[in-house]
Amino acid sequence: MRASWFSQQGGERARNSDAAAVGQQDHYILAVLVDGAEKGSRGAELARHWADVVLQALIEVPVGSPESLLARLKQEQAQLRHAFLHDIASYCMVSLDVATLTAQVWHCGDCRVGVRHVSETRWLTTPHILALQPGLPLPRSSEDRGRHEQQLTRYLNARRFRAPDYQSLTLQQGEMLLLSTDGYWQEYMEAGTSPHCLRDDASLLVLPVGFENLYQIDQESDADNLYHLRHA
Repeated sequence: MRASWFSQQGGERARNSDAAAVGQQDHYILAVLVDGAEKGSRGAELARHWADVVLQALIEVPVGSPESLLARLKQEQAQLRHAFLHDIASYCMVSLDVATLTAQVWHCGDCRVGVRHVSETRWLTTPHILALQPGLPLPRSSEDRGRHEQQLTRYLNARRFRAPDYQSLTLQQGEMLLLSTDGYWQEYMEAGTSPHCLRDDASLLVLPVGFENLYQIDQESDADNLYHLRHA
């Protein structure tokens, strides 16, 4: 079973600002997915840059050292002010040990990581959005609800480092890891919007669990936004 990458520009977006990077280091499969916002002028460039530098960090930082990886991410975030001062993004990342099927998962913003078994998807992460903040009153209208679902409470930006949430878990042979932007998991998977009517950029990276080598990724994208490092 091969991995796959789907990415499509949203109907209300000027360009596709999603990006992903995938590589393999020894018996670890490493992947990053980034959703750049259009609030700044270089959201797409930030997405591609952050995907690349985070993949490099996953390759270079010792496996099983989330504290060291966090310190590396903080260093990389501090450099964003030179080129991406006004841009923001969401991202998620995984490190999968194909020998033990142990997965380390990080996320910041509204990108999500999930596990698919047959046709059932189980999300491992909770998006950092206002709608899921505890203690807030329920929105009074559908417009308010929509705003709460889109407003991020944590995200990547150049001004302040916000640490991603972290977890580690063991998967099962035959399952599939999903890395998804909100345009895909929220609009398409949950709301059931037709792919031709999606407002936001929608991207999904699917990684099979239990296969030692990741030689090829089937791609269906309207942008050159997947970096596949075949020999890390």
